[in-house]
Amino acid sequence: MKISVCMIVKDEEHNLPKSLSSIPKEFEVVILDTGSSDRSIEVAKKFGAYVYEFTWNDNFSEARNLCAAYATGDYILALDADEVLPEECYEKITSFIGKHQNSVGSVVINNTMDDGNKQHRMLRFYPNQPEFRFAGQVHEQIYDGSQQAEFQDIDLVITHFGYTQEAYIEKNKANRYLPIYLNHLQNNPNDGYMLYQLGKLYYGLEKYTEAEQQLYLSLKINETSALYFPVMVVMLGYVLKERGKFIDAECLLQQHEQNYPLFPDIPFLLGTLAMDTGNISNIEYYFKRALDIGETSKYSTVEGVGTFKAAYNLGVYFEITGDVGSAMHYYRFSADFDYKVAQDRLLELQNSIHNSN
Repeated sequence: MKISVCMIVKDEEHNLPKSLSSIPKEFEVVILDTGSSDRSIEVAKKFGAYVYEFTWNDNFSEARNLCAAYATGDYILALDADEVLPEECYEKITSFIGKHQNSVGSVVINNTMDDGNKQHRMLRFYPNQPEFRFAGQVHEQIYDGSQQAEFQDIDLVITHFGYTQEAYIEKNKANRYLPIYLNHLQNNPNDGYMLYQLGKLYYGLEKYTEAEQQLYLSLKINETSALYFPVMVVMLGYVLKERGKFIDAECLLQQHEQNYPLFPDIPFLLGTLAMDTGNISNIEYYFKRALDIGETSKYSTVEGVGTFKAAYNLGVYFEITGDVGSAMHYYRFSADFDYKVAQDRLLELQNSIHNSN
């Protein structure tokens, strides 16, 4: 069974060595260059990739589908130049094929960011058959014929290092994506997913008024069963928090928390909002609820909201309320995840207790 890794690339000479060296030697690598002015093509060929060229037209699906047309594998794994495959990739993918032949597969994308890691699931693996194609001008998704493809989860985590602030500014990603989003929404105004993506972009640019407008439009589409929907609700909650609308954010999340009982980001944010609103009785409840759920690989999530970040906030809560024993318990729990602020606070508290004795 042959696997082809397909990548669309532009000006990625610095990222390509890291990405290409992570691809198992058994996999074919097909690269579609969309107009690089650096050494991307030369670097890709040095790693043995098959390289083709394409004039960029602001359509990610068209580029991905053309790249896939050059692939000779039985299955295709779509990868970006700022992503790295894990060492166990070959074993995990071949195992998946053995269990789910001719199936589309979702993977976890672990985004390395300046303020911690964030994870989300994406469809990236699919049979190299005519009925399976990408659709959508941007934030393209895999379709089976005219419908979004059904999928199985692959136990595979891809590390994405392109969301650091330095990389984001360097590539001017915000300005590059904004006109594509707006053009798509002009033709598809009821695309809830793209409204979410536009709101997410504005949030990243700290344009909170614009982010709120777009996310509320996405909310009204009401695609509650879509994977993006609860993540969009949480993002809207953070936007409202940034705008000082704490009660509105709290009401929004409480309306939806029962629908997504395995999503720790909702109770975590509700715990944070309880601090803002002064609703002290809810702080302990919501952070413990986040801990009970734990981390998730189903939804886009902030690393730690189901473990060390929730535990740290509980430590702060118990310390402020005078329960030092419970505070140290939760600081220690958080510190065991190498969370530095918890480690520092635990040490300070231990030293304070020691000096008072």
